[in-house]
Amino acid sequence: MMENYAVDGESVRNVEVETSLKPARPAGRPRSEASRASILNAAYRFLRRLPVAEISTIHIAREAGVSTATVYRWWPTKEELLLDAFLHATDHEVKFRCSGPPLERLKEYMLQVGRFFTGKDGIVVARLLTAIQDNAILREEFLKRVYSPNDKEIRAIVNEAIKRGDLPGEMRIATFLDSIFGPLLVRLLIRHERIDESFVAAVFDHVVAGVTAHRTRK
Repeated sequence: MMENYAVDGESVRNVEVETSLKPARPAGRPRSEASRASILNAAYRFLRRLPVAEISTIHIAREAGVSTATVYRWWPTKEELLLDAFLHATDHEVKFRCSGPPLERLKEYMLQVGRFFTGKDGIVVARLLTAIQDNAILREEFLKRVYSPNDKEIRAIVNEAIKRGDLPGEMRIATFLDSIFGPLLVRLLIRHERIDESFVAAVFDHVVAGVTAHRTRK
């Protein structure tokens, strides 16, 4: 568009200037979502490489190409960001089946957990579980956002199995769950041994056989 304007009191004509006829840039949401995804991905890359204590918000911001103010806009603490990054990257890895006999669904869930622990994300789980011993904020967030929701769903499946008569009603659910998941955590955190499907299936079958045999003896 051609406009007239004055410079030092003199009129200048026929100067092409940029006006509001130029198409406006779209609203900021796409850029914001892209920045958020970059931050989550950067945080998860750090989780794969470093212990939680060695990761800082500044490092994550630099890796993502954003300011620390942008990071704090979404996450007030590093711990919340790291857990969001973990859930963002791994949410599709372990899923509960919605149909089928409850013990079959629980066993399939255990097999998924075993594959997850053995895969590329196993080191991230190990780092988070180690870090929550000394980081109260991370422990609280982990229990609230990772452990408790999964524990609730697992217990619902176990209660369904009890109602069907597949497991004894007098069984202590907490002890049962510790018995089937404990050996996986020992291999992940202490022995650093592979958690293959045959091992997971053997643990599950052994524990289920034990609690049902106890019911039979009584």
